[in-house]
Amino acid sequence: MSYQFVLLAVAVVLGICFIFLQCFKAIKVTKYKNDERWQLVQNKASHVAMHYNSVLGFLICIGFAITSFVDTQFTISLNLALQYLLLAFFLRDTIELIALLHFDKVL
Repeated sequence: MSYQFVLLAVAVVLGICFIFLQCFKAIKVTKYKNDERWQLVQNKASHVAMHYNSVLGFLICIGFAITSFVDTQFTISLNLALQYLLLAFFLRDTIELIALLHFDKVL
């Protein structure tokens, strides 16, 4: 029961970050009138998020390689695997939000 509560809490936090990312982008586009500086900030944040996708894909490939060549008895339900993939998907938006906040202050 506590495991499901933690998973739900993480999903809610990541969902809030997703909504905040969309609102933050809309506010900043209006505030900065989509100038070159804001476009540079968005490009850098998008680049960070793409690196996250690359690292995630690399880790998934390593996991597949390990399970293919090493005889293991590790099973996971499809429901749990889909929950983890959904959380990893929303974590990308959270990383992009953090990168936007950082690059907006730095640049």
